[in-house]
Amino acid sequence: MLEGMVHFVRVVEAGSFSAAAQLAGMNPSSVTRRIDQLEAELGARLLVRSTRRLQLTPQGEQFYSQCVDILASVENARQSFRQPNVDIQGSIAVTTFDTLGRETLVPLLPEFRAMYPETRVSLSLKNQLVDLYDSPFDLGIRYGKPTDSNLICRPLIKTSGVLLASPKYLVSRPAIKAPEDLHQHDCLTFYRPRQFAWWHFRNGSEYRKIKVVGSLSADGGTPLIMWCRRGQGIALVSRNFAEKEIREGSLSVVLPQWTAALSELDDASIYLVWTPAAGRKPIVRAMIDFLVQKLASDL
Repeated sequence: MLEGMVHFVRVVEAGSFSAAAQLAGMNPSSVTRRIDQLEAELGARLLVRSTRRLQLTPQGEQFYSQCVDILASVENARQSFRQPNVDIQGSIAVTTFDTLGRETLVPLLPEFRAMYPETRVSLSLKNQLVDLYDSPFDLGIRYGKPTDSNLICRPLIKTSGVLLASPKYLVSRPAIKAPEDLHQHDCLTFYRPRQFAWWHFRNGSEYRKIKVVGSLSADGGTPLIMWCRRGQGIALVSRNFAEKEIREGSLSVVLPQWTAALSELDDASIYLVWTPAAGRKPIVRAMIDFLVQKLASDL
């Protein structure tokens, strides 16, 4: 099965049977036959063939992730006999959103560099949902599980949304007893993506979807929290990044009986996301392992 794993990973990362066959010096039909044999052995379909691009099935996505780990372990064992002191080196580019980057990654990345001094790390905080297949980035960190099944992801931080306002703002405005009352208030919003103009609320079996209009808007959570503290309105942000303000009392939780989210799916987890090709780079695997280890208490 190990040989089948190698061919499967090569096909996924090359993007086609013909490209994988060329890399292996084989006929495309031979590679196709190896994958067919692997699927038969597993009793599961791993790939959906199409004229545009190969697509991993859910079982294929899971199996690919396991194959990468297994093959990496095999390679590490092999290299331990040949080059026991080889260090992680090279460049890695990471993209994430402003608040997580400033509050969490910026302090952590120098520690990664200290562990691996032969590396170069680039960090982007543009709050954009980057296409990792068509960008220079090796690793993305974003809210919610990606819908593209060709991407590999791993949950990094479990969090939840929270509705916040300053005590000064709350005492000067009408009481908020239900999500619909937000129509009478100044809301502080993300100006992209567009779907963030809707706030989603759940309370047991009850569900409400409220369209909000931002009196002030920004492309990151940091400005929203700052405006919120200054009494400019109500913001829906990740609880992880406002714990200090909540604990100190500079911000109060609004509608605490309701669970608030920016997505109907209510998946507030933060995920590490990467392409299959990037996942083969030792520096990317090292960064993934480093971040999971450092943020394990938040999982």
